[in-house]
Amino acid sequence: MSEDKVKLTAWQQRVLKLLFKFRFLSTQLLADVMGISRRGAYQVLESLVSNGLVDKVYETDYRYAKKPAYYYLNKHGVTSVRKLLDVKESVVHTLYNNPKAPEEFISHCLTVAACYVATVRLLPPETNILTKTEINKLTQFPKNRPDLYIKTPDGKEAIVVVADNQPKYITQKRLDEIIDHSEDEGWPEGDYPHICFILKDDHIKQNFLYTTNKKLEDIGFDEDEIHILATSLKSIKEGTGKRVWFNAFSPKTPTSLFE
Repeated sequence: MSEDKVKLTAWQQRVLKLLFKFRFLSTQLLADVMGISRRGAYQVLESLVSNGLVDKVYETDYRYAKKPAYYYLNKHGVTSVRKLLDVKESVVHTLYNNPKAPEEFISHCLTVAACYVATVRLLPPETNILTKTEINKLTQFPKNRPDLYIKTPDGKEAIVVVADNQPKYITQKRLDEIIDHSEDEGWPEGDYPHICFILKDDHIKQNFLYTTNKKLEDIGFDEDEIHILATSLKSIKEGTGKRVWFNAFSPKTPTSLFE
């Protein structure tokens, strides 16, 4: 059914916007993001599938691998979102490639959504968190956009790279690019945002912190000049307090994102 013939409810519109934001979502992730029941999330997603705006993927081997079905905007859904957001074609252009997205990218998008959910609960109400899709059009960021951009109500900022399954050299390259950007381009509204990496596990996190500590020492950065923090996927998802991050200048001391 064409999106022109569908009168969308407020919930359906919100879900379409969230699928623009995250690219791919499972029922549980959508429920977590919206703060609603899993059943409610399932019903609104399936209604959008029925209306021809969203596609669902669930392979037979997912049950054995305990992988959830995932949903994404199809061509009609992308067009509908463009109208809802009142944005140019260029803003939504990459979403037309959703059906061709490789499995690794889809998994990364789902992980980013899970990190978003976990991060929101650790920050003040009304904190704004944008995804890569939303900030692609903004020019103040490094060319290789971070996965998340955080801005609290009192103006504290952070950019977050979710390095969930990257080789070490790729993670280090991303860090170097951001450090270079902070020195060469700076930030239009004052201090450069905190630079944050969410890494696959605690071992990789510790290695990253100590490598970064040595790098900053060699470059000659002082602790008040740059803020580079890291955590692991497990810590950010399961942490019971705000102090789930570690600063590269103090690799053994847990801290909050903006402590």
